[in-house]
Amino acid sequence: MELSRIPAVAYVRRHIHSLISLTVRGLSVVAGFAVTLLIGRMFGPEANGHYAIVTQTAMFLSVVAVGGIDLAVTRTFSAAAARKIQIELLSFLKVVGYSAAFSAILMIGVLLGGHRLMMLLFNGPAPRGTITVLILIMMARTLTRMLGAVLRSQRAYALGQSVEVLLIPTLVLVLVGAGFARDVEGILWMTAWVGVGVGVVAFLSSLRYTSASADALHVPMRQVLKIAAPLWGVAIFLNVSEWYGLATTSAILGVHDAGLYRVAAQVAGALNIITLGLFSVYSPQFGAAASERDMAKVARLAGTASRLAITFSLPAAIVIFVLAGPLLQLLGEEFLRAEGILRIAVVGQAIFTITGPSGLVLAMTGNERSNLLVTIVSTGTLLVAAPVAAHFGGLTGIVLCMSLLMIGRNLASMWFVRRRTGINVLTGGWNPPPDQAAAR
Repeated sequence: MELSRIPAVAYVRRHIHSLISLTVRGLSVVAGFAVTLLIGRMFGPEANGHYAIVTQTAMFLSVVAVGGIDLAVTRTFSAAAARKIQIELLSFLKVVGYSAAFSAILMIGVLLGGHRLMMLLFNGPAPRGTITVLILIMMARTLTRMLGAVLRSQRAYALGQSVEVLLIPTLVLVLVGAGFARDVEGILWMTAWVGVGVGVVAFLSSLRYTSASADALHVPMRQVLKIAAPLWGVAIFLNVSEWYGLATTSAILGVHDAGLYRVAAQVAGALNIITLGLFSVYSPQFGAAASERDMAKVARLAGTASRLAITFSLPAAIVIFVLAGPLLQLLGEEFLRAEGILRIAVVGQAIFTITGPSGLVLAMTGNERSNLLVTIVSTGTLLVAAPVAAHFGGLTGIVLCMSLLMIGRNLASMWFVRRRTGINVLTGGWNPPPDQAAAR
């Protein structure tokens, strides 16, 4: 029997890019948790809260800078790979330049108002140098996020994923483990400079997919921004929940509780590698199928993505739920307070992961306005509900609130996908609406 006809081998070959993506995301979560583990064991929950506040704020600001543009780049630049041509060098440089410009605007905002924000989040004066290191991490993350999208659009999935999520925490982990940082401030500076280095490597790696030739793919920046505008809000919501939950916890309950919240969110967020991994692989496929108006193919891809999400998420969720206590004890006895909220978070994250492809399908099938509507409503609810939940319910209240809001957003996206396109995201079935059926 030929090797390719063995069922297991055939399955791996069909889903090789998804499996590579999930592997890279999984390794990034392990590396990120290992950094948290070292900080927790060396300096305690408050240091974890300190590190998380700065890095998560920088990550969130990078999403504000280029969230939506990265998805638009994946959607538009993927045509080059499909046609087996290169990206126009000028189009590539414009994307990078616009990303840098948006990041610079945010940098000015941070310089003007960042001190007040940090005082709020730290419940007092922030450590010296916090604003500078925050800006540096933000700009590095903006660059790696955008260039990771460019690389994935050219089907360099493993490299694109590594640039965006794996290389920075892995290198920081190695350096911390080797004893190059003696306090949390040193680890933050290390994170910043490692990010800059990874960004430079990603830029040089992306250049090989570009050309100044007249035959290269030209993508007008206006087209990128037109696609990106409604997706910008979606990208912000997908990233605001973790940051806003952490920020609210720190501002209302203190940096110590923020450290506990961050650990619970990070462990439960291990399931998010499935969502992000599938997004990175399926977004260009959804975009290509939608551009050909092949909704049946979009539906099949959505069903496959959902089945993969279920296959990978449920076993992991069960393991985390059962072993919540021992996992937290690895960081120290102080972290056992987070056992209950970790269990709540992992149940919510599992449901969110399983329903995750709905938002991506909605975005990639020309329904950006519906996606934006869901985002506006869910984000507005989050901004009001999270502080109330933290005030009245403490850590348990805010974790439960965040989980319900994430699930609600995906269920709303699923409903809109079914209504607008006739696609059942969970089953992969397609029953076109009357107007689409008539057009056929």
